[in-house]
Amino acid sequence: MSTSFGDDLLLIHPLILEPGIKLYGQVMGAHKIPLNLALLACRRQASDITVDLTHVDYLSQSALETLVGAARTLPAPAHLTLRAQPRLGLAQRLADHGWHQTQSLHLAAA
Repeated sequence: MSTSFGDDLLLIHPLILEPGIKLYGQVMGAHKIPLNLALLACRRQASDITVDLTHVDYLSQSALETLVGAARTLPAPAHLTLRAQPRLGLAQRLADHGWHQTQSLHLAAA
């Protein structure tokens, strides 16, 4: 199974130096299936996963929910790290829903 995907709004590519994926463009709720498939492929290779969002211009709430859900399915002590620019406002968005307390979800500034 591949971690790559592309359409008019979003590109998903595997990270080279660490287990995970890098996203480019706009991540919408309609991307839930390819996003989950890419994350599932990463889980088969490693326990800790990084999702690099540094080249994402827009992340819908439902796409963020998909990422949080993926983190919650990881067995302890594995975690999913979201690497993002401050402009996406992930820290506040996660805190607004209490998701910042998810043990298996980490937020890293780019």
